[in-house]
Amino acid sequence: MNSASAGFSPNQPELAKIIFSLEELADLKRAATQERPYAQRLSAGLIVRLLTTAKGDAPYVLDAIDALEGVRPHSNIKSASQFRYPPLHPLWHRHFFAPRHMMRNVGERWGIARGEGNIDLDQMIGGVANEHGQDPDIWPGVLAHEFVDGYAERSRSRRLTGDWIVFAEYEGSRYYLDLASHEEGKGERAERLLTKLRNSALAEFSFAFSE
Repeated sequence: MNSASAGFSPNQPELAKIIFSLEELADLKRAATQERPYAQRLSAGLIVRLLTTAKGDAPYVLDAIDALEGVRPHSNIKSASQFRYPPLHPLWHRHFFAPRHMMRNVGERWGIARGEGNIDLDQMIGGVANEHGQDPDIWPGVLAHEFVDGYAERSRSRRLTGDWIVFAEYEGSRYYLDLASHEEGKGERAERLLTKLRNSALAEFSFAFSE
């Protein structure tokens, strides 16, 4: 019987291999994606991840793919973009956003994720201090509201960030390889990410790694 293997690893070297018949794998993809029309263009490794280590993110990943595929309107997440440099070029990535990413977006808005903050943060805190600094019953709540509103601002401007869905474009279609964090794509770790993507998708989508 024909079979396919799905290697998967949550930000680690390969941990396991699961063997499916091609019929079983096709059925699993349809079930995991709730019969979405692009189900067979998700790699076995990505499907296994959505059913195991990334189960909590699965609805948000599928929502983001829906937007890419035109199944639903584009969301308030950053647009897809191509990796610019080897070894990940010419692959593409698109963000997906889950509730666990909310505080990261707040931090990005006010520059906290990069260090000590930014001019906007200084001005926001200064404004709260000028207007409410003499009232200890009010200013903490106002500051918290303004701080978290940075998330809403990023959402309105379609700049929400999260983790990545990595995909390949081939003959007019997208093939979804695996999930990755920003950190996995940086510097020397990019080569390890490519290995992870190969483990997840090479058996099915070898054309994604032909260059």
